Amino acid sequence: MAAAVFLVIAATNIMTPLLPDIRMDFGVSISTAGVIVGSYGLARLITDLPAGFVIDALGHRRVTVVGLVLLVGASLVGLNANSVAMLVGARIGSGVAVALVTTVGLAALGASATTANRGKVMSLFHVANNTGIAIYPLVGGFVGAAFGWRATFGVTVALAVLAGVILVPVLLRLRLRDAATTRGGPRDERLLHGRERTAALAAVNYGVVANMINRHGFRNTVLPLYAATSLGLGGVSIATAIALMSITGLMVATPGGMVGDRLGRRRVIMTGLVAIAAGDLVFLLTHDLVTFLACSALIGFGDFFSSSQTALLSEIVPSQHRTKVLAGYRFSSDLGAFLGPVVLAAVMDLANAQASIALAAGLLVSASLVAFAGVPARVDERGARAPVALAQAEGASDAD
Repeated sequence: MAAAVFLVIAATNIMTPLLPDIRMDFGVSISTAGVIVGSYGLARLITDLPAGFVIDALGHRRVTVVGLVLLVGASLVGLNANSVAMLVGARIGSGVAVALVTTVGLAALGASATTANRGKVMSLFHVANNTGIAIYPLVGGFVGAAFGWRATFGVTVALAVLAGVILVPVLLRLRLRDAATTRGGPRDERLLHGRERTAALAAVNYGVVANMINRHGFRNTVLPLYAATSLGLGGVSIATAIALMSITGLMVATPGGMVGDRLGRRRVIMTGLVAIAAGDLVFLLTHDLVTFLACSALIGFGDFFSSSQTALLSEIVPSQHRTKVLAGYRFSSDLGAFLGPVVLAAVMDLANAQASIALAAGLLVSASLVAFAGVPARVDERGARAPVALAQAEGASDAD
């Protein structure tokens, strides 16, 4: 499932490095080029919340097949695009398709684990997603240089087909169900109800939004501008720092999930949010490339808590609500990614980089406090563990 997520995520940014070539081919303005890029993210954002209801209504396998077919079809449109409208349509179709398939993958991973290893299992999604985001622009650059920007859509078609070959047989053999109730075993003590559950879901999702605002607004927008204007660093140095953040983040993803499994997700989430906030503020003390790279590595290590967020969301609700809740997580993640560059860049423009960095850090600290207040402490108690909820079931109905 993680491998399939890694393959379909190629549509996110494999084309991004070739945007100047696309702009030159069609003779469009910078604003139009921004629409071509932004249409993908907007499509994902709009699809995220409905995806949970659609998946539960039609079945995980059907939606997966539809999503993969849509991704192939949209990519073929992009491959043969002879107008901006066709290209934007291809990007919108790809965004909808990836939102559907990744939500299925995230829900299936959450259901396949117990409370003893859910953080570790959920970390596979974050590793697959972030590795793809880091690698595919490089792939796109090489493919574009050799064959032109349209060839990146051909690569996406091939990867989507391969993802289907991997993912569909797995989903045919597995079905989602609430093992705790169907097998008569003890119900997971971390399950929440009523207002308590609503408060916990809101608290965790607020943390997701704050983290994504920081990641996309601070790391990808404010930090490069701050490094160039205040530290006088060039593009290579800035790119090295951002890559270092990604690498260190990938290194701690799975170990961080395992720590959450043992010490408690609430504790790890709160600690991780504060750690990244501290890392943001340390950048204000940088004065040269060496300290800038050291701070970049430090803030990358703060990513150890991300899988604990998805793990906690997976286990505080009954299994029949898991897909919808994780679709809400994807919406929160994409909302933060959309708001981050806009909000933090506006603050930097109206005030200065220091104010923007302080705002990003403040949001993270507030998210940690909200998690402390909104998530009950008992979710960190190592009580009875539910058995595996993603079980082999030959002849399971498509509704599963």
